[in-house]
Amino acid sequence: MVRAIIEICITILVAYVARAILTSVVRGIANASAQAFQQARTAKSTAAPDVNPTPPPGSELHKDPVCGTYVAESTPFRRRVNGTIIYYCSDACRQKHAA
Repeated sequence: MVRAIIEICITILVAYVARAILTSVVRGIANASAQAFQQARTAKSTAAPDVNPTPPPGSELHKDPVCGTYVAESTPFRRRVNGTIIYYCSDACRQKHAA
């Protein structure tokens, strides 16, 4: 009878220790991922502006002939060739296509 009580107490103790260890590990992983998310968010907010921002609603998208990305009509990178307007995602693509 005493042996059974001791085994139950040891089992409960092991369960509490295992729970404490697992809780600590999970909290550590959660804190590390939260810090990584905050660092990525901070780096993104201080990074250069997006070359291909989301177009305004209602604007038409055109495919860049050099790199194949789709750009809005409001892009400043465009060129008229034989009466047709060609849209580019960047000045580098416009220069490559002109060459």
